[in-house]
Amino acid sequence: MTQSPSPNAEIIPEVLASCTAVMRTAKHVAIDAAAVNCFAGRLVTDGIDVAEDSLLFRGAQDACANFILVTDALNFCFWSDTPWTITYRGKTWTRTFAMVAGVLRAIEREAAWLSADRWATATGADVARIFEGVGEIPLAGRRQEILNETGAVLRERYAGQFSYLVDDVGRDARALSARLAVEFPSFCDIARHPAGTVAFLKRAQICAADLHRTWTAQGHPGLRNLDALTVFADYRLPQLFRHECLLRLDAGLTGKIDRSEIIAAGSREEVELRAATVVIGDQLREAMCRAGAAVASWELDFELWRRARLPEVVIPHHRTLTHFY
Repeated sequence: MTQSPSPNAEIIPEVLASCTAVMRTAKHVAIDAAAVNCFAGRLVTDGIDVAEDSLLFRGAQDACANFILVTDALNFCFWSDTPWTITYRGKTWTRTFAMVAGVLRAIEREAAWLSADRWATATGADVARIFEGVGEIPLAGRRQEILNETGAVLRERYAGQFSYLVDDVGRDARALSARLAVEFPSFCDIARHPAGTVAFLKRAQICAADLHRTWTAQGHPGLRNLDALTVFADYRLPQLFRHECLLRLDAGLTGKIDRSEIIAAGSREEVELRAATVVIGDQLREAMCRAGAAVASWELDFELWRRARLPEVVIPHHRTLTHFY
């Protein structure tokens, strides 16, 4: 099974609907509804935390928008057997946070890193300097390609300003996610399954959520239609859902993950893992809302991702070499 782009935003399926269709015929995964309701109750009791704000970019709207686009263009595949870290502002950062810290550090050294021109002409040496730390960021070559591609598209179609694209879709979060998938190939996170075409749009959706959070934190107008976003189908959420017994896998897939084998991108196993993640996220949201704790899926995602990184979560996450998450 392969992932392939759609030619226009209108035919990109809704994320939740397409993932729900997958779960109707899923062979490798299953959801425990009782466990979902139980875990939702704990989330209501405990409350949820917002995302990490110490690395929040601050600036004018256009600058914020370009920062969010470049970081979410690079926001994928941080796992490796040799952990990669960056020390920035007196603190050591890992994985996603290390990537954001590296971009912030690069901008402090050279303000041009907020520009599409700089991304379009970035070299392998530039990428190595951005992410210089202990160890090496995975898939550095792919990151350079995506940085170049993102800069070239933004420069040629939107005069180098991501905010122009955001305004062009009426600051609608769902429309923004679909437009990203159409305009920028690396954001076109769409897969095939016997149930049909499946949209995950992990980085595209998180880009919309990140932009809204960054803008509103500084008093700028945010996005609308954020309720259309789902949780973001990555490595960590299915890891947490297995730990909490919300997600059950067949013996073959369980063995592959527990043996740290690579799960092929676009395979039925991988697509079903991610589809189950989206559906469980929505079921948790609905259960919490019924209990009087209204929460949007994108807000819930930050809490679930935080919990997945707690030391007691010792079940390994699945390993897939991909730029989609």
